Amino acid sequence: MATKAKNALINAFLKLIEEYEFDKITVTNLVEVCKISRQTFYYHFDDIDKMLEWAFESETDNVCDAIGSAKTSELAEMYAAFLKKYDTLLVKASRTDSFVNIYLLLNESFKTFINEYVFGKNSKEKRDSDDKDFFISYCASAFTGLVIQEILKDERDYGELIKKLFKSIKTAE
Repeated sequence: MATKAKNALINAFLKLIEEYEFDKITVTNLVEVCKISRQTFYYHFDDIDKMLEWAFESETDNVCDAIGSAKTSELAEMYAAFLKKYDTLLVKASRTDSFVNIYLLLNESFKTFINEYVFGKNSKEKRDSDDKDFFISYCASAFTGLVIQEILKDERDYGELIKKLFKSIKTAE
């Protein structure tokens, strides 16, 4: 039930972002669209930033869960779909002071994915090497920068960008 309510709030945010600027959406707007109480929102999240953090982590977890069972091309499609789903949010957030938070969420998403994709499931326990940490941070920062460049374009092709990112990870392995 908790996941259902959280997803409803995220979907409400994505609906509202189509009409309003990123920094104009409030908890009041979200609870009105979802027809829930403010108390319900605050039961799940401390604020909108925490809600978005949960959303990005959930999307990343969905892609990471497919590692091992999905082809690289399918993983790339999943990641591209994640970025496309949040496209309007990313574009509108890029025009606000809050974009640093979105940048950090994207960067953390890439770090998590690269760690699990390159070093395997449960690799958080295996990450004992400074070289691995550097590689992960380096790739995640580069990928985040490239996604931001894509966000700033009038026409975005996340699918092609993600395919190139996956190819570069394979080359680096």
